[in-house]
Amino acid sequence: MATDRSSGTDPLARAADSRLSRRRFAQGIAATPLALGAAARGAHAARAQEKVQIRFWTHTHPPMVDQNKAAVAAFMAANPDVQVEYEVIPNINFAEKMLSSMGTGTGPDVINMDDNQMRSIYVPRGLVHEVDPAALGYGSLEELQAGYIPGALEGSTVDGKVYGLPSEFNVTAFAINTAAFEEVGLDPATPPKTWDEVGAMGQELVVRDGDTLTRRAFDFLYLHAGWYHNQLGTLMLQTGGRYVAEDGATLTVNQPAAVQALQIWYDMVYEHKVADPNVASREATVPYQDFLDGKVAMTLFNPWGMGLVTPDSAIFDKYAIVPLPQVDPNNPVAPLYAYYWAVSSRTTDPAKQDAAFRLIAHLASQPGPWLKNVNFIQPRVGWNDLPEAAEFPFYDVWAGEMLKGKFLPVTPQAQEVDNIMKQTIESSVLTGVPPQEAMDAAATQIEAVLARS
Repeated sequence: MATDRSSGTDPLARAADSRLSRRRFAQGIAATPLALGAAARGAHAARAQEKVQIRFWTHTHPPMVDQNKAAVAAFMAANPDVQVEYEVIPNINFAEKMLSSMGTGTGPDVINMDDNQMRSIYVPRGLVHEVDPAALGYGSLEELQAGYIPGALEGSTVDGKVYGLPSEFNVTAFAINTAAFEEVGLDPATPPKTWDEVGAMGQELVVRDGDTLTRRAFDFLYLHAGWYHNQLGTLMLQTGGRYVAEDGATLTVNQPAAVQALQIWYDMVYEHKVADPNVASREATVPYQDFLDGKVAMTLFNPWGMGLVTPDSAIFDKYAIVPLPQVDPNNPVAPLYAYYWAVSSRTTDPAKQDAAFRLIAHLASQPGPWLKNVNFIQPRVGWNDLPEAAEFPFYDVWAGEMLKGKFLPVTPQAQEVDNIMKQTIESSVLTGVPPQEAMDAAATQIEAVLARS
């Protein structure tokens, strides 16, 4: 569906009886155009010269990979002057391989990177170009920004400059196994509202075989450093903790607010005894596998995770998405995180740059298919009025949590710090090091990293 950019009308605006939650989520700007970018400008004529070759890399997530392959094929059919090489990098070493390749100039032209690394590493090190509004199909940067809901571009914006378009916009909520709740006499309609309640309800939800938890009531995910960053960051948003203060130099990782966040995690294992990282799945390609198999009754969850729930899943039709438990229910907060498409600064050839931005524009022009096929929210203005949004499972919960959403703060030297914090968390929850002691050790290591930088 084409959009009239000059008139400022929105062909996807719905009637005035849209649901209140959707109006609130759109933040009152549902009359801004849902720009379709380069994909709406028609096919480009083939050039007489050799095709422009560009490379595009992402991490592993099967539904996303399938959608990317289809979108890339459609883009090349509409743009016969461009050849796209799409490569998928395993999750476990995606961050390291992407960053090292960008530094050596052997990486892709189009990247897909999370907001934490974009703001803390890729932009500060000059590894990505600012967006090119014209190549993306917009008349100006202001027009591009107006095409997205408030906050959507925050994860790729530094000092007022925008470096990428969001491929997915996530908030963290809570998933519960409704059958497990009913089995032990708990009402799934009244899930835990605080972390203390998670521990208390967990006492009833656990199933033990001797000393082994065959069903954990709740657990975190023990995957790569990015997951540890997001999960401890979720708790720190609620406690007010940070690794490093806003000045980028003052260590706060071992101060009470940050220690409190790790204490919540630690207590699930050692105080409430409803979690056990020693038996958790470590498969990053299917991160929610233990919940899908019914081995965990409650877990943190993101919208894209619903795409992993299939008829073969033990919890199929037996789960619900509910609001995230809080430290202070009167002041709720939920973490936002996003992935962004961006163009490598190593891509200096004008033809390659143009082709790379045109590819991003094409990928970003399909919020409906991304939502339906991958459960990725592309936060374009008007996305919530798409037919696919009406069918999006637990829409009202996701929309409500987004209204509480905040991005995690940026930490200098994020990659090194996140690796230190992964080791710190594991030392505490795997081997029983008390949270204060673990965080004191982390502070010493992080201080050394900041001093080197």
